[in-house]
Amino acid sequence: MVEREGATFDLNPFGTGDNQLGLNLNFRNSLFFNRGKQMYTTNYTYISSANENLQSIGSLSSDIETHQLGFIHKIKESWLFTLDAQTGFNASESENFANRNFKINESLFKPQVSYLFGNSSRVDVFYELESKENVVNEEAMLDQQNIGVSWSFNKEQSYAVNGEIRYVKNDFIGQAFSPVGFQMLEGLQPGTNFTWNLLFQKNISSFLDLNISYSGRDSETARTIHTGSVQLKAYF
Repeated sequence: MVEREGATFDLNPFGTGDNQLGLNLNFRNSLFFNRGKQMYTTNYTYISSANENLQSIGSLSSDIETHQLGFIHKIKESWLFTLDAQTGFNASESENFANRNFKINESLFKPQVSYLFGNSSRVDVFYELESKENVVNEEAMLDQQNIGVSWSFNKEQSYAVNGEIRYVKNDFIGQAFSPVGFQMLEGLQPGTNFTWNLLFQKNISSFLDLNISYSGRDSETARTIHTGSVQLKAYF
C-alpha cells in the first residue's frame, strides 16, 4: 500500500495508529565510486531505522538516522589512508519515563593511516573527533577525542592476534549517570579514559579452535575494569 498525503508518499504498508503494538523499520542505501579498488574509493551510505514496542511500562520508541561518507586510498603497496565522516541523530521516546526521552545530534570525523604487512597483517594509527548534543529535555553536550593504535597479525591456518589501545578525552556537560549521559558517554566517564582489547585465535587442529580475549578500561573517577574469556570450539 502506498499512501499519499499532501506532497509526500508513505511507503509503510503498516499504517501507524493507536492500536499499533510494535514497529520495526530499517532502510539502508549506499553509493560507491571505485568500489573495492582502494584507489580514491569513495562511498556514501544513508541509514534510517525506527523501532516501537508496547511493554508493561508503556510504549517505547527509537529513531536513528545516519549519513556516512567514507574515503580509502592506497599509496604504493604498504600505506593505506582512510577517512570517515558521519552525521545524524539518535532519538528515544518513553511514554511513562520522561528522563528516557532524548534526541542526540551526532557528528564524527575520523582519519586513519595504516601500514600493511602483506595481505594479512597491519598496524593502524587513528584520530577520532566526535560531537554530541541532546536537544530534548535536559542539557547534555559531549566533545570527544580519540587517539589510538590497532593491529592485526595473521598467519594463515595457524593463529591471529588482534588488539587496540585508545586514549579517550571526554569534555562533557550534563548528568553523566542519567540515561542521556550514559547513552552519550557509551559507558565511559567524563575526563580522561583509556580502553584496550586483545584477541588471540589459534587453530589447535582441524577440528579444534582456541579463542582468548581480554579487554579493559580505566578512567580518572572509576576503578580499572578487566574482562577476559577463554573459548574452545570443537567442530564435528
